[in-house]
Amino acid sequence: MEKDFNLDSIGKRMPYTAPEGFLDDLEDQVWAQVKDDIQQPAVQMAKPKRHYGLWYSISAVAVAACVALLIFFKTPSVPQETYDMQSVEEAFAELSDADQEYLLAVYQDDLFINQ
Repeated sequence: MEKDFNLDSIGKRMPYTAPEGFLDDLEDQVWAQVKDDIQQPAVQMAKPKRHYGLWYSISAVAVAACVALLIFFKTPSVPQETYDMQSVEEAFAELSDADQEYLLAVYQDDLFINQ
């Protein structure tokens, strides 16, 4: 490759050719097409009919399915036993003496109970 390449030696000629009057004819054709499009009235499309009944049906089925799932998968609530003081004293009496002393020592040192 030559180091002293001169762009001026290439010249300024066009690499393609077009027939005489081609661009003028092209412009006339484009304007003719545009005028035809402008002169034709715009056709308005009819609004699509809304199917509200279908939407109401789908919504009702969805709500019914949700209610059915809630009823079907509802976990039964386990009743919690209430302990009265007598049952707690009976359980405490069944413990060994060492366990009773340990529990009393722990509860006496508890900050939240002794407030």
